[in-house]
Amino acid sequence: MGAGWRRFTEKARQKWHITADKGFASSSNARNELMLRDAGEFAGHIKRCEKDIRILKNATEGLINTTKAVMSAPLPKVYEDCGNGTAQPIATTQGLSGAIGGDFKVDELQRVSKETAKKLEAEVLAPMQRWTTAYNTVQARMNKLEGVRLEVDSRRRTVAELGQKIDKQRARLPQTKSKGEFDIEQTIKKVQHKENKLAAARQSFKEQEALVYQQLAQLIRDAVWLKSYIAAVMRLEQEAFQSAYASLGPSKATLPLQQEMPAQSEQMMMTTGSTISQPMNVAPQVGSTGLMSSVTNKIRKQPSGKENGAKVQVAAVSNKEYIDMPAVPANRITRAPGSVASTGYDRYGEQPQYAQQQVWAA
Repeated sequence: MGAGWRRFTEKARQKWHITADKGFASSSNARNELMLRDAGEFAGHIKRCEKDIRILKNATEGLINTTKAVMSAPLPKVYEDCGNGTAQPIATTQGLSGAIGGDFKVDELQRVSKETAKKLEAEVLAPMQRWTTAYNTVQARMNKLEGVRLEVDSRRRTVAELGQKIDKQRARLPQTKSKGEFDIEQTIKKVQHKENKLAAARQSFKEQEALVYQQLAQLIRDAVWLKSYIAAVMRLEQEAFQSAYASLGPSKATLPLQQEMPAQSEQMMMTTGSTISQPMNVAPQVGSTGLMSSVTNKIRKQPSGKENGAKVQVAAVSNKEYIDMPAVPANRITRAPGSVASTGYDRYGEQPQYAQQQVWAA
């Protein structure tokens, strides 16, 4: 009987309990089976961590590369009318290169991207891959060990069956006489041959079982490093983003056409409770017409609290009331001597309809 057939039949016997010897106990490989089960569960954790780390690595590299491309792109320009239907851009504030990122360090961003990817591969992903490779190797050896175990049990059954055959032949020896003695001698020789093969199979099983045990034990001891690998990922990502942040340089650059907001407008905003969305560290331009300009482009400048020596109650203006209001003029018109105070100023030459309070000329 070949070794392959022995293993196949013995596996079926142990799985379906097809055997005449009810007291037969199969060879034990319990410690390796339990350790391999636990290592297999841990291998699933390794696989999920490795997948997410690679996604994070690619996302970090993509974000840095996108940042480099965006920072190198030009800023939108502010144009002014030059007459004759033409317009020209206003010069960028001195000290800026005209790009979104200004004078950012493009070489530093490239270095951060490459070094982070290289460190993640060397310090985290490569050790995790080595652990997975070692686990796959042990798993393959465990399959071979299981085959050897089945072969040992099959040969044990064969030797036991031959021993029972010898006992039966000896019991019939008074009837068989010389022929029976010859049969017993032949059976004994066969038993000795099978016992030698059984001893070789047992020795092979013992050696392979010890080897698999040592490798599984080492894998399980190395499992404690997974926490360190995850911590290393977070440390490398932190260092990468800190370096990338530093390479961008100052982020609060002054943009064109930006001036300080008048103190009176600030007082008005504090009084009315209005909130203005504006760039960091930048005061809105009075009379400008951009998306990021002050809300003073939409509402008429409110009185400071005193008009012609009398106290005036300042009321907040709702969104519905200031949608199409003209902006405050940049310069006031000097009132002629003896003239009556104006009821408002309309930069478009139309009678204002949005305020009843008087604005005195300077």
